[in-house]
Amino acid sequence: MKQAILPELEKVKQQADFMIKNKEILDDKDIETFLKSLEKIRYDMFAKVRLNNKNRIGREPISYINEEYKAEVKQGILKIYIPEVLPKFKNISNYAYKNIMISTAEAIKDYQGLFDKRLTLVVIIVHEKQVNMDIDNKYVKPIIDSLVLQNIIQDDNISNMMYMVQGKNDTKKPYTEVFVMDATYMTTWLEKLADTF
Repeated sequence: MKQAILPELEKVKQQADFMIKNKEILDDKDIETFLKSLEKIRYDMFAKVRLNNKNRIGREPISYINEEYKAEVKQGILKIYIPEVLPKFKNISNYAYKNIMISTAEAIKDYQGLFDKRLTLVVIIVHEKQVNMDIDNKYVKPIIDSLVLQNIIQDDNISNMMYMVQGKNDTKKPYTEVFVMDATYMTTWLEKLADTF
């Protein structure tokens, strides 16, 4: 395994060395490019670890999933804790998307089939220290895709799922909460609202 990930470690070293040597002239775009590159390298390493774990017959697999991701069910509602803020649409990379999706899917794997074909409401609450958060810019797809991947919901089409997103300016350490529940919590209210008009 050590040999397999050496190329990625070498890339990290080269890029970090470049950033340190050029620290006086770096701008925000350089830092953003570096961080996106790190995300790609991390995902490539994870892919190699996953492959290695499949071949580790009789040995403990190497842990690589972020264990801060948590999930629990109370009174029929699935709560998921994601220890990071969702990326913005304009900053999303394939690797950031896969990291959140895979880590979330791992956290919820024990609840497969929980909602099956029922219409489900997914409530996403983004906590971060930001007064003017544009919540419609948050990229929720990795969360929804992890629910489908683990068969918590059968599909993410209009027959199976509806969602809402809220932002809260209430923490210095960003995180995201997700609540997945039977959509009758919302549809009953929507029907009453429609009748009002």
